[in-house]
Amino acid sequence: MTREFAPDTDLVRTAGEDRERERRVLSLHERRGQDLYGFALGLGLSEEEAADAVQEAMLRLWHELAAGREVHDLDAWVFRIIYRLAIDHHRLRHRISGSLGRLIARGERHASDPADSADADALWQAVDELSARQRAVLYLRYRADLPFDRIGFALGITSSAARSHATNAVATLRHRLAQEES
Repeated sequence: MTREFAPDTDLVRTAGEDRERERRVLSLHERRGQDLYGFALGLGLSEEEAADAVQEAMLRLWHELAAGREVHDLDAWVFRIIYRLAIDHHRLRHRISGSLGRLIARGERHASDPADSADADALWQAVDELSARQRAVLYLRYRADLPFDRIGFALGITSSAARSHATNAVATLRHRLAQEES
């Protein structure tokens, strides 16, 4: 008596799910890969860091889908992951630079770029004391040079909320810096 080979239905279903997941991730990368890369660059990552962030975001999407969680808006989800990866990278960079200390004293520093001056350092130190949302909005607006609609999208808020956070943060900075000068 010969037995016919019948494919395991679970294996067939799993293979089909893997192909569908792969199709969704590759399709998203093809459609939005350059936009994601540009977004990461706009958030202040280097070219290599931006490429790594896009790859990490695609990998996280793959794992999210493999875990059976439904992602309704793939584009927004992946942009949010890129934003979070960039912020994590900046936080790590800040911690590392803080732990190493300043190698050059402020008085000995000769900045060629006005953004690298001691006044700019003081300003960005004051920015570090703001709320996390205000810091993020100011960084994205004035360091990454993003318009408020993209800032809102990156942070998951409306563009008017991003503008409001920036306005309030600038007013707070003006008040604090004026107090320090007097």
